[in-house]
Amino acid sequence: MKLKKILATVLATVAAFATFGFAACNKDDGYVAKNIASDSNEQYAFAIGKNASKKAEILTAMNKVIDEIDVAKIVTYYQEVSESKTPSVSLTFANLSDNTAGTLQVYTNAAFEPFEFRDDKNNIVGVDMYIMELVAEELNMKVQFNDMDFDGIVGKVATEDNAVGAAGMTVNAERLEKVDFSNTYFSTVQSIISKEAEAFSTVEQLKGKKIGVQKGTTGWILIDEAIKSGVLKDSGAEVIPYENGPLAFAALKAGKCDVVVIDELPANKLVK
Repeated sequence: MKLKKILATVLATVAAFATFGFAACNKDDGYVAKNIASDSNEQYAFAIGKNASKKAEILTAMNKVIDEIDVAKIVTYYQEVSESKTPSVSLTFANLSDNTAGTLQVYTNAAFEPFEFRDDKNNIVGVDMYIMELVAEELNMKVQFNDMDFDGIVGKVATEDNAVGAAGMTVNAERLEKVDFSNTYFSTVQSIISKEAEAFSTVEQLKGKKIGVQKGTTGWILIDEAIKSGVLKDSGAEVIPYENGPLAFAALKAGKCDVVVIDELPANKLVK
């Protein structure tokens, strides 16, 4: 009997330790995205070169589509598609098969769900791609989606005639020097992804941290400026740029950076 009691005690202790260890591991491995408080939201729009020969025609088509669509519905559709769910809303898709006025070249970075990503057939899909197909239909054109590094899109669009940048791109002064933009179609804020136990929500809290960002994005600009001349100056904070958000998040989980700063919806998708 004594041996049985001792064995039962040992097994109970091991089980309790394993349960505690598992719970602690889940907590340590959990990540959360917190929005950075801001006086003004960022606005997404589509970019086109200032000297594009059909700029007026393409801008008119983009603005017409933007005025007519329900962006919230499109976002919901592609959020659910990206999670392999049956969409709870339906969309009407453009039919470009009979269009004869050439091909609209669209440049994007297909790692920014739900705005642009690859589906299970490796096609580039998402909110921006859906809108661009509607724009192509307005123009009687077909469309070609081109996946490239985000920080090269503005330069590409600025130098290629009639090409469009559609990549969850915020309108800012630096980009306006090189390209023109459509009307805005979506409002967002920056978010900080961190371990659940830390949950940072202001840039100032990131003093001394290694901060992962996606190259060329508003998040990168925000953190770079904060380190050079803002609230993170001389704090030991370091900005570490990655090619896209998923790579930055993978680096966070591998301990190569302490937090990631990226737009709200992609941030929420990464921590799900």
